Amino acid sequence: MKTKNIIKTSVAAALLVLAACTNDHEPGYAPAKEIRVDASIGQMTRVTTDGNESAFEPGDRISVYAWLGADNDMQRLVVDNSINTLGGDGTWTAEPQMLWADNTSDHYFLGIYPERNGATDYDADPYTLDFNNQTASDLLVARTTAKPTGSAVKLEFEHVMAKLVVNLSFRNEWTTAPEVASVTATACTEATVNYLENPVEVTPATGQNLVVIPFTGTSASFAGIMIPGQSGFRTINVTLENGKVYTYTHPSGIDLQPGRYTTVNLVLGRDNIKLDDAGINVSDWENGTSIDGAEATEAYSYDSNTKTITIYSGEGLKVAADVANSGDTDINIILDNDIDLTGIDWTPIGTESRPYTGNFDGGGHTITGLKIDKSGTDYVGLIGCLGSGGKVQNVTLTNISVSGANCVGGIAGQNYGTVENCSVNGTVTGKGFTDTGGIAGSNYGTISGCSAEGTVTGSVNVGGIAGGSYLGVIIDGCHSTAAVSGISSVGGVVGNLGNNSFLMACYSTGNVTATITYGYAHVGGVVGINGQGTVTACYHATGEITSLGEGRIGGIVGENYIGTVAACYWENNLSSGTGSNNGRDDTHKVEGTDVTWQTAVAAMNTALQSAGSGWHYVLNGALPTLEEK
Repeated sequence: MKTKNIIKTSVAAALLVLAACTNDHEPGYAPAKEIRVDASIGQMTRVTTDGNESAFEPGDRISVYAWLGADNDMQRLVVDNSINTLGGDGTWTAEPQMLWADNTSDHYFLGIYPERNGATDYDADPYTLDFNNQTASDLLVARTTAKPTGSAVKLEFEHVMAKLVVNLSFRNEWTTAPEVASVTATACTEATVNYLENPVEVTPATGQNLVVIPFTGTSASFAGIMIPGQSGFRTINVTLENGKVYTYTHPSGIDLQPGRYTTVNLVLGRDNIKLDDAGINVSDWENGTSIDGAEATEAYSYDSNTKTITIYSGEGLKVAADVANSGDTDINIILDNDIDLTGIDWTPIGTESRPYTGNFDGGGHTITGLKIDKSGTDYVGLIGCLGSGGKVQNVTLTNISVSGANCVGGIAGQNYGTVENCSVNGTVTGKGFTDTGGIAGSNYGTISGCSAEGTVTGSVNVGGIAGGSYLGVIIDGCHSTAAVSGISSVGGVVGNLGNNSFLMACYSTGNVTATITYGYAHVGGVVGINGQGTVTACYHATGEITSLGEGRIGGIVGENYIGTVAACYWENNLSSGTGSNNGRDDTHKVEGTDVTWQTAVAAMNTALQSAGSGWHYVLNGALPTLEEK
């Protein structure tokens, strides 16, 4: 049953007439010259935070329009935005005054609350939601037809906007109910209103913003005006006082209807948020019906004492990336769940000028669906540039597609820090000139215990683990099954191993291909070109090592410039472990004279112990695998 609280008032009137009042009427008839109105609110709750208030209050101002003819034809305007103000004595005062155009014609009335300021298009009136001013955002419209009589014109106002109510409850997992800092929604805040349509038509603009839903003062209940009819409204965020954020995303659009309110009942546990049994209700401000809901998980939580953000969803990880790229480059990131980045537009964390220097700990979890297509951009990967002191560890990337220009890697485009115990599965593509790797494109740091599978494609300095590895760095205990291809300096593990760099206990079992068709390529089963580095106890097996043109091709190293190769083994049809050798060459073909994988494992482990590696080989199958000591 609708509540109607009618305020009968006399309205002082203003002369805004297109036709003069006449005395052409039946004998004994004395029409009223001034227009009087009765103003009422047709449905409960005038503004969202007023509880059950259903009456206008002293000081309220409404705009009134009147014209002759059809409800959508204002060509014969009689009253043009007369502002009617309610006084403390219950009397409405109009400024300017309102008079009937004649004694007999139907007049069509339009009332708007709050008052309209200035001339606008009646069929495309711009509307902006101001969540900080609920009263100004609560659009009420009255429309009726009346003839000149001694009775007041009854204007019954109805809501044009929608209302969102979010009710929170807490599972008994909480010792005490947590304090809620804010409830927000991702929603449209701009629209146009056509008062001449019947019913009044609201057209939401495109785009969404963060909208704060005000606290009602009643338990954990929040309510706010919303624009009806918008598509894509699905997301509600709950932030606790301790910084923990829960994100509820409905599987389909949440219905927002004019003159109705939508109630979303959410239950918060310590680790999740979901709809309670009441679900979602859409009501005409008194009675409603239910629609089904679904469960959602919190996005992230933040500990300011340790500057650590804990991630529970793909949306939360996107927030962490935005925080780091906004200047908090040393923020620590911890994954608490497997993360799905499918459909999320990813911006790599850290740049060359502002590298990421925090600790990214995957906690053994998997990130699925990372997709980056930035063919004209350098430093591309989950991490764009990992700075000195930064670390990425214990994470698996699967079903990824990463594409950039130079310095492109699955984990990091460029690494000056430490990448440890990470795996990548998918495609990594460098479309620039140099440095593409399954784990890191360009490496100036440490990579340990990492693996790659899928495809790695680039131009120069292309490797299954790292494209280029330079200047005193260590890569230890890594392996690649990826198919690796590039123009030149292509290696199953590292494309280019630089001065005083160390590659230990690493192997490759994928195809390694140089795509050069003119000139010499450097292509090796483990390293494309070894400038002045040391390659110890590494091997390549099963995959083909080829060049489409001329090249220096080796089972272990394509070009061993003045580097060192010690206790390394290969298994394929190539006759040489190094395509061109100007340094120390200690390579051996397995299944050659007195060489088996068992003898190779023994020799490699001896070399690794002398080199101080933290890894050793075991032979439990056809090929050796790695174990950490």
